[in-house]
Amino acid sequence: MTANLFIRRTLLACALLQAGAAAAEGALDASWGFAGTGKSPIAFDFGSTKADIASASVIGSDGAMYISGTVFDAGGVSRMGVTRLLPNGLIDTNFGTDGRAMTQGSQGELFNTAGIVMRGNSLLVGGYKKKTADNWDFVLCAFSTGGVPLLFNSTLTSCVSASFDPGPSLSRDIPRAMAVQADGKIVMAGTTAVNTVTDTYAAFARFNTDGALDHTFGLSNSGIQLARSSNFLRHQINAVAIASNGKIVGVGKTDVVGGNDSSAVIVRLDTDGTVEQLSQSNECTFEVDGSNSRDTELLGLTMVPNGGGLEDDFVAVGYAQMSGTVHSGLIAKRRGAACAYDSSFSGGDGTSGYTVVTAGDSMTFESVATQPNVGYVIAATYTSTGGDADWLVGRYRPDGSSDSLLTPIDFGVVHQTDIVADVHVFHDGIYVAGSWQKTGANYDFGAARLSLDQIFADGFNH
Repeated sequence: MTANLFIRRTLLACALLQAGAAAAEGALDASWGFAGTGKSPIAFDFGSTKADIASASVIGSDGAMYISGTVFDAGGVSRMGVTRLLPNGLIDTNFGTDGRAMTQGSQGELFNTAGIVMRGNSLLVGGYKKKTADNWDFVLCAFSTGGVPLLFNSTLTSCVSASFDPGPSLSRDIPRAMAVQADGKIVMAGTTAVNTVTDTYAAFARFNTDGALDHTFGLSNSGIQLARSSNFLRHQINAVAIASNGKIVGVGKTDVVGGNDSSAVIVRLDTDGTVEQLSQSNECTFEVDGSNSRDTELLGLTMVPNGGGLEDDFVAVGYAQMSGTVHSGLIAKRRGAACAYDSSFSGGDGTSGYTVVTAGDSMTFESVATQPNVGYVIAATYTSTGGDADWLVGRYRPDGSSDSLLTPIDFGVVHQTDIVADVHVFHDGIYVAGSWQKTGANYDFGAARLSLDQIFADGFNH
């Protein structure tokens, strides 16, 4: 889709919503959330520092929505927080304490950067723990679906950790994504710093169901794995998923030694944590414009249903820096084991295997979800020219062309910032989570639900 067409559709969607026109497909669900808005703001605000930033969400089988993020307690100490929204979008006041739960103070300062997943009747939230100023570890904490901290059998504590410590003087281990395997094991992925904060490896850890590191995985069966070839610097994994064959796929960004830009990077591990060779090196990289002064980064991914004919097929989203500091939304499809892109996935024109959408001052595709038999729903943070940052939800067909679904979601007031975290498709709705700026440094969690009507659920309207 061309930039001009995208902009026209954005303006048309905004106009229809403002005019109150009937727009069942993709419209905010008036039966969900606060006061018929289709949106639900959630404030923790336990301490003087009220910058509560949502990282991710997960949808329960009953349609309840769990959102996790970094919050602050009454003493100003950062903790990982979780809230639960009922199927109608209102806060479940029976969850935790008045609808909110936090990691225990005894666990220390924790940051929820890897998000939240559901395993059976438990919620697992991931992030990192600051042990000292330069020594941080991956951390995984457990809650019941009622918001009560759970104990891992391996340690009898509510949080477990993994340490990489690859460098002699600094070890900043930061997970940015997590996924549940079919056997219930948890994979966390992110970065670990070596000698400086900008010298990083892709880092993976796998935990058994009891919370212990899985000693059938990774380096010397340590439960952890590092990945980076010698011609790269600053690997960072932002999203991770489990393929139907059990292999682990991570996407993010990296820098080539001697280069000036960041490239999108893909790393794949075998089921035992062995890093697989995807090209002439162990990683697959690409830049949208091929220049040495533009960044390309992948932030989210979803595996293609039924492998798209190949077990490792996936669709990823992120951004491409096309000029200056402007970010444009990027959606790309990778095919199978090779470092190759599906040339049919670019609006069906058989060219690049990816689509770049430019509109406003900046747009970053943050998350993508599969809508079975229909296509891919994306959630973006979108900044209009001269305006504020809002959430934007769009959809793409299986060939990479844009569909008519396009919905802006604004929580705050003019010139304040709303940051989207992720998106899900569940039954007849699209669920979006993120953060919104109330005032100054005061941010709250937020969620929204968009309706999918029966015609829309069965396929595309034309």
